[in-house]
Amino acid sequence: MTDDERLAIESSCIRLQQRFGTLADRQDPALRELFAEDCNITIPGYPPFIGVEAIMRGQADWKAGGILMRHICTNFTVDVVDSRHATGICYLVVFYGGPQPRGATEVTPTTPISVGEYHDQFTKIGARWLFKDRVLHRVFRGAAPA
Repeated sequence: MTDDERLAIESSCIRLQQRFGTLADRQDPALRELFAEDCNITIPGYPPFIGVEAIMRGQADWKAGGILMRHICTNFTVDVVDSRHATGICYLVVFYGGPQPRGATEVTPTTPISVGEYHDQFTKIGARWLFKDRVLHRVFRGAAPA
């Protein structure tokens, strides 16, 4: 594998990590495009979300509840395993504003409710890199959501 190929894989996977928070916070249906069909997301305190349909049902529940959150992701690190697999970590800070009226955009949040790391497995399907597995490891736990 050339350095350029490795950098292209890293860039594709980092882009997934970056887009996840933005699309999740907006409950954007395009979130499904980041995942392999048989993916998993594991978040402490919740049953695993197994498969893209379970992830999207979780998003629909979140949207129905009117919850306003923002995921701040940083420290993106990707290690290329081979031409079809990579692993990665990114740091996560979550701010929680609680249930809000539709269209609310400026509210008083709790302190960050979570600081942690997403441990990611990436896979290449066709020409696209996708999440295969995301596991959140909490490092700090702030104010509990009300």
